[in-house]
Amino acid sequence: MRTLAGQPLQEDIVEAIAPALRAIAASIGPEGRHVIYCNGGGVQAARTGSEIARRICSDHFAGRLLKEALVDAERQFGDGTARLAVMAGAALVEARRACEASIETDRLVEALALLRPELDAAFAQETRGCDTGAGLVAAAGVDATLAGLILEADAAAGPGGLVEVSEAPESAVTATDGFSFEARHVGAGALAAMDDVHVIVANEMLTDFRTLVPVIEGFAERGKALLVVARGIEGAALQLLERNRKAGVVKTAALVPGDAGPRAVEILEDLAAASGAAMICARSGTSIEALKPAMLGRAAKFRFERGRVHLAGAQGAPERVAMRIALAEAEIRAKRYLPLDREHAERRRARLAGRWVELAVARGFESAVQVESARRALVALRAARTEGVIAGGGRGLENIADRLRGAAAHDAAARAAAAMADAALRAPGRCLRRNASEAASQARGAMPASVADPARLSRDVLDVALSLAVRLAGIGGAVLRH
Repeated sequence: MRTLAGQPLQEDIVEAIAPALRAIAASIGPEGRHVIYCNGGGVQAARTGSEIARRICSDHFAGRLLKEALVDAERQFGDGTARLAVMAGAALVEARRACEASIETDRLVEALALLRPELDAAFAQETRGCDTGAGLVAAAGVDATLAGLILEADAAAGPGGLVEVSEAPESAVTATDGFSFEARHVGAGALAAMDDVHVIVANEMLTDFRTLVPVIEGFAERGKALLVVARGIEGAALQLLERNRKAGVVKTAALVPGDAGPRAVEILEDLAAASGAAMICARSGTSIEALKPAMLGRAAKFRFERGRVHLAGAQGAPERVAMRIALAEAEIRAKRYLPLDREHAERRRARLAGRWVELAVARGFESAVQVESARRALVALRAARTEGVIAGGGRGLENIADRLRGAAAHDAAARAAAAMADAALRAPGRCLRRNASEAASQARGAMPASVADPARLSRDVLDVALSLAVRLAGIGGAVLRH
């Protein structure tokens, strides 16, 4: 073991993360730039900043910090980890200079916090509306065919919709109209599509349908279809539904939500709102025994494919659905930095809005890479639709740096914070130009004007990069094992 502090420790930190930062910097750029590495007896490629860090960073504590920051950022933002790494590396150089000048880390953190309003204003001045998504998709480095499918899927989903990307035998975009959710069929055999569907929604475990026998007989006489979705369906209740379905007496389907716990309840509540059903729930004073025709929901069509229910023409009250959508949107805002919770809320909004799109990528040699590229492009598109874009290729970030150059710096800490932000903002453009082997005289404006970056994503990535740089520069001592 050895103990390091001060300048020797900072040099050790820089040395530990330098290989990963160089590799990530080399990967920045369009047309699928990536890093080749050896994995046992084979050669593989790493394409995103977080993936490269996972493959290259050592077990040194600084390498672990870098890797963890990039992996967390990928979970939060879905994109931008390569930019984050080169921004953090450039900001770290300035942060080390500040520490060498005896500027305490706490003062540097405070100065960066005071710089936030000026950064926000500069970003706002550079941000414009997203007129077309072509530039954002181009920045993701996907091929022309996939780019067209991504734009088609995004347009089909609309502002409140959701696009799911997966591998399939053939590339295609499939838009689903109406309320859609994952579910499990609790009976046997395949479920047929049904028209003119009546819906029972129960936040209960249904075990006995004796009081519903007259209702089911009435459905059979009129040729109507019945969909039962509950937290659980078993025993005599399931036997009655299955017996009638298999005998062809009545068209029926028995399903439970694909999720469990509180999320299953949310699906049931959303389904009740979308279909106009009254929720069967003992806590609210309703029971299956007291079911009346007015408590049934309605939908024009039902189909069940690959574990997903699709209800077209659901007849819930628009104001009731709008209230549920507003609740989902509030949760999206509240869970912005909690990726799994945010994604769940986005699914709820898309479910209620009736905008669910599947983007299938044809299976092939690089289909897994294309799927990930498509997902990153869609993340960028969705972010840009809501909060605008800045010029891509590093130009927008450099313009923001230019706007900050005239800002007043009252003391050494403020000047150091400004230098960190300036270095971080200019780093992606420098990497892009170096990777493209451009001459210095061609530095600005070389990227196509249509290329753009999501403004909010770029702002968030900058914040994480500056925070990581300060954290690394502020490490005062460490005990290293060999």
